[in-house]
Amino acid sequence: MIKPGKTPLMRSLKLEKALGIEEIYLKLEGANPFGNKYDRISETLVKDSIIQNKKGLLIDGPSDYIKSMVSYAQHYELQVKIALFKNEQWKKSLFQNLTFADFRRNNLNNKHEIIDSFCKNNNYYNASNIYGNKNLGIISLQKISEEISERLGNASTVFTQLSNGFTVSGIYNGFLNKWVEGEINKYPQIFSCTIPHGNAIYKDYKKSLELNEISIDDYDVKVNKYTKNLFADEGALLQETLNAIYDTDGKIIPVDEALLKESVQFLRKQENISLTTQEGYSFAGFYKLAKEGKLKKGKHVIILNNGKSDLDLKRIENFNEYSKETITQWTKDWLQDYSDTFNETEEAIEKAMENGYIIMAFRNNIPQGIGVVVNLGFKKVIPTYHLVYIGTKEGNKGRGIASELINNLVDITGGKLSLHVDLENKRARTLYQKLGFKTAYYRMIYMGQ
Repeated sequence: MIKPGKTPLMRSLKLEKALGIEEIYLKLEGANPFGNKYDRISETLVKDSIIQNKKGLLIDGPSDYIKSMVSYAQHYELQVKIALFKNEQWKKSLFQNLTFADFRRNNLNNKHEIIDSFCKNNNYYNASNIYGNKNLGIISLQKISEEISERLGNASTVFTQLSNGFTVSGIYNGFLNKWVEGEINKYPQIFSCTIPHGNAIYKDYKKSLELNEISIDDYDVKVNKYTKNLFADEGALLQETLNAIYDTDGKIIPVDEALLKESVQFLRKQENISLTTQEGYSFAGFYKLAKEGKLKKGKHVIILNNGKSDLDLKRIENFNEYSKETITQWTKDWLQDYSDTFNETEEAIEKAMENGYIIMAFRNNIPQGIGVVVNLGFKKVIPTYHLVYIGTKEGNKGRGIASELINNLVDITGGKLSLHVDLENKRARTLYQKLGFKTAYYRMIYMGQ
């Protein structure tokens, strides 16, 4: 599946215990199809380029943004070029097999005009993260906060990483929409976390900042893999971002490299989360305030740009490693109140092994969840495959395991998949609907007269 969004919002009981703070939630944007929050923007811009019948896309921005845009464009078989300016050899190293629009001889002070002129002269879509369609970028990212509100209602704080301000502006708009619709009655404080020097938004913010709230030191920031994506000047959404922060009584939190590394290491130790260090600024800012005792009781959400559950999905093709009885018992246990009898569950496991799919989720080689699909043998009248069971081990609630299993099963069945769900299981029904399933009919079983 390449539809972005509806990413897991995982409550972290381990972080709550370690930091002494109630209700900490991690928004795992790495669960998007190509592993980053940028997938939300990429899908929208690629669709817009198709509608406008453009010859191709000119892409510029941080490395993860470029990777996301290229992945979506290639999926739709669109031509892409990457903008290459002075001192950007890293692009040549990362994207060796792609075509570049070489602007290294041009003046760096007018990037916007250079990119815009190229696109107009060559019928290319401006897919620059900074100079492209800002409105579509903001609208795409506001879905993040809408998903948070739909799950939690009123959140107390939201922590995000700050570069050019698109995410901050987007999530603010999302919360504003939910407030207008009456689904929340207050905004959460938006805390934006970034480098101490080199970001235009933070520089302007400091001019009117009262320094008694958050400790701010005069750091020397070097351009490296941890900082290069957060330097922002021309094209930054300065006023929009500052308005979002001021209106929610939020703050911009400076994070130095030592704190960044310490906090990400702490997160990985506490939770089984895959997250690159350079995308850990949002958690670092949260970690900083938590250690300083400056977070009040409430619901605290940290948006992790490429964070995802550290899971491996594996198809079980025989009973050599795990016996039929063991898999049956795991399935029955993990379904809890919605399980069938042992014999009924065993029959489904047998049928799935013979002509279907059994997919299990592992963390550190320890089973955490299972999806069981049988082949019904039909091609037209009803979907070919049927999801009999989906279950996760106790303690995995909200970690996105079921979503990953279902997305995988949708992919391998080509979407020809149906399922049954207990009418009283509202949580499961909501999950299935978010993943693209619709109620087609009610299943009725003859029970006698």
